[in-house]
Order: sequence, then structure tokens, then C-alpha cells
Amino acid sequence: MANQDWVTRLLSGRASADKGLNVHLSERDGGSLHDKMRQAYWWITNNAVICPYYDLEFGPSASLKTPAGEEVHLPEDTSYSSFVLIPLLTLFTCRRALLVGGPGRGKTTSAVLMALLSGMSRDEVHRGIQRGHPQLSIADLLGAPLPADMLKAEEMSAVKVSWRKWIGQRVKIIDEYNRIPTKTQSALLSLMAEGYAEMMDQYVYAGRSSWFLTANDDQGGGTFQVIEALKDRIDVVVRAVPFNSGFMDQLLQRLEADKSPEELLPKEIVFTPGELERAYASILEIEVPKEVLERIAFFLGQLDFCRRASPRFEFKHKDTLKLAGQTVAAVCNEQCPLDKKVHLCTQTENGVSVRAYQTILHFAKALAFFRGHSAVELEDFRQIAPWVLHEKLVPNTRSAFFEAKDHRLLLQDRVAWIRNMFDMAMARFDTHQPIRRKVSALRNELDKGLSGVDLRTTEKRIAAVTVLMNDLLTKQELSGPVYEDLIHLKSMYSRYRNYATWLKENPGGRP
Repeated sequence: MANQDWVTRLLSGRASADKGLNVHLSERDGGSLHDKMRQAYWWITNNAVICPYYDLEFGPSASLKTPAGEEVHLPEDTSYSSFVLIPLLTLFTCRRALLVGGPGRGKTTSAVLMALLSGMSRDEVHRGIQRGHPQLSIADLLGAPLPADMLKAEEMSAVKVSWRKWIGQRVKIIDEYNRIPTKTQSALLSLMAEGYAEMMDQYVYAGRSSWFLTANDDQGGGTFQVIEALKDRIDVVVRAVPFNSGFMDQLLQRLEADKSPEELLPKEIVFTPGELERAYASILEIEVPKEVLERIAFFLGQLDFCRRASPRFEFKHKDTLKLAGQTVAAVCNEQCPLDKKVHLCTQTENGVSVRAYQTILHFAKALAFFRGHSAVELEDFRQIAPWVLHEKLVPNTRSAFFEAKDHRLLLQDRVAWIRNMFDMAMARFDTHQPIRRKVSALRNELDKGLSGVDLRTTEKRIAAVTVLMNDLLTKQELSGPVYEDLIHLKSMYSRYRNYATWLKENPGGRP
């Protein structure tokens, strides 16, 4: 009876249990896929992980302040816990998440719950977990050729490899991945990046799947340094949170009942393979409005710019510095006239890859879908971007921006820092919009195609592009957004110039 009472309490909130321990989820959310996702989220938050840290906030909010200035935000809209929601979004987007935090914070438990939600059995999940340790070999990770075939085979293709079963699972869990030897990390990279592994001329394919990797910290504190290419393949970071002692009574109930939350996961929130595929497709169909996309681009496009990276205009970006073994900290000084308190380029040592752009859009779509919206809102992006960029952006700690007392604190929390950069960018967005609208108008004209455009019209368009470029160079400060516009305009100039050359060489011809 005591166990029965405990289960009833454990499954309270968004779910309840009858006397036969049959779980009944609230009908409040209806029956669609995103409603089922929300039901899964609330059950995990209230009953499994017990996470009272609601840090993904939406809507206007009031705030309470201490005399020293610390704020507690009280948003009017529903808030969510990143530690629960981001793994859930990873499950439905088939992406790769890194869960970081101290031992015993629930990282592996969270990953296991995601696997159980995908319909895997507890035995499948636990047998499939790959645990990093210094002796983990490629054979331990992927499998090995059969000894009998090795003795009999006259050629490589005759050797059959016994692949590990976890490779084909819908959810893959790599525990303490920073304790895996470097050579084995390379094999893991191939599987994550390319979706297949090769051994003895035999191949195995991972299929569409979600990855959950764990580490006790994200600062290289494991046994082995994680290779950069492997870190780059991680899409999003999830930070574990400490347990709130106000919920001590629930820990006591778990201990006395001798039951773990994963044993009591309601069947109603377990997804079938078909539901997972439909959710994946539905997320991709979520619209990203043009005005939201423009603001996202305005923020991300500034991060790569470095005015002093090169005298050559096309190479004024941070990749140039990296290839030369230089840092932004070494060149971002008083010789650069840009105001370090205003321009974002000074705050980062690097920009973001195309892969990161796509990942942010994918997670923003997933968050909008989870919230039951048909289109991405700017706040969806603002909330999710810091977690995607957490391991991808490196702060320039020597920037003059961080010399201010309040700004120095941002170096201790990358989520707060990245979100602050986003807010700084949005504060300047409207100021730059008149310029960007002119660039967009010229681009829209080009996007209509060049079929039927004569030489005279082409020359007029070249002149219009050149005039706007000259205005930007002479009347605007060469900042990140202006640099992006100039590169964009020069690409248009080159296309028109190449087309004009073709028309001159082929009078009367058709492109």
C-alpha cells in the first residue's frame, strides 16, 4: 500500500494513477503530436527529473530585485526547463546533444528517459549505453570481425563483421564521451558525422537517430581531450542543474518505494516510430517568417567579421586569423576604430559554421512546434540559440567590452553572454534596416533571373549596385552588418559583370 501511495504521489500533477496503478494523463492538451510532447515534458519535469529551474521564458515579464540588483523574472507566458525540454527537442529533431554537469546531476537519467520515450525497452536502453573509459577500443565501440572468418577468408570482403547492436538504435547514448581515447573518438566521429562506420571493407549504417553524449564538464576535464571535429558535430549543449532541497521529500519517497521514474514511465507518452517520423516531418514544415529570418541573420552575420584580419576586403573574417595562428585578442585593439562596447565582433574569437546556422533554425522550428505554433517567433530563436552556440562560440576575454564590471560576469555564463549579444544586435537592427532594404531590393531583382535581360539593362543594374557600395563605404562605418552587405553587393556585381561579358561575346544569344 505504501508503494501504491507513493506512485500516486509521483504521478501527480499532469498525470494521475488509479488504484491499479494505471496512469491517466490529463486531457487538457488534446491528442496531437505536439500536445503529446508537452505531456511527456510535464511528466518528466514534475515526476522524473524534478527540475524547478524554468529558464526558457516567454512573453512579457515582471521582475523582482534584490537591493544589490539581482533579478528574478516572472514571465506571463508558460516557461520551461532547458534541462528537460532541450533533450526532448533533440529526440524529435534527430540531432546530437551534449549533457554537461557534475556527477549525479541526472544527465544519464535524462538521456535514458529520452530513449524510453522513443519506444525502446529498458533492457535495450541500458545494454546500448556506451560508457567512455580509457581502454575503450574501436572494437569495443563498433564491433569486431568474426575470428572464424579471419582464419578462413582469402579476401577482405569474405570477413563478416559482428557489429554492435547499439549502432542501429533510434536513440544512442555515449556516457562520459571525454574519457574515450582519441583513436576511438575518430571512429565515433565517422559514425556521428557520416552516419556509417567501416571495418574490413564492411559497412554499418546508423540510420536517422538522436544522440545524447554526457560529460562531467565542458572544459576538457575528462581523461582525453575531445578532438575539435567531434565537438563541432555536437548540435546543442544541455547544462545539468543542481537538485533543489525543497523537493527532498520526493527523494525519500523514491528511496522507500525502491522504484525509479523510468520504471513508471506512462505508456501514453511513449512515441511509436511512426509518430517520431511524423513529428520530425511536421517540425521541418514549421514556417520561419521573413522578418524573423532577417533578424536571425543580422545577429549571426556579425560574429565572423574582423576589420583587422586582413588588408584584403574579402578576408576580413576570423577564419583568416585562425589559419594564421592569430587571435582576435591580438588584433582587436585601439588600432581598430570600432566601438568595442557596441559592436559584437569584438566579443568572440570565432564565428559560426553553416552547420550551426541550420541547427539553430531546426531547433527554433522544434521549439515552435512544441509550443503549438505554426511559425517560429523571434523569442523561440532567442531562447534556443545560446544552447546551440554554447560550445561553438569562444569569447574574446581580452575585449574591452568585458572590462565593465557587469559585463565581466557574462564570461562565467555563456548562455547569458550569448543572449546578451543577441539583445544588443536587436537593439541596432532597426537602425540598419534602411540599408538592408536597399540591398534586398537589388537582390530580389537579380533573383527574378537574367533571361531576356539586355546589355543596357545589365549595365544600369551594375551601376546601381556600384553606387550603393560606394555609399556604404564612404557614408557608413565599416562594421559587421555593413561588411556583410558589401560582400553581398559585390557578389551581385560579379554576377552581372559576368553576364554582361557573356552578352558582349554572344550578341543575339540566349543565356
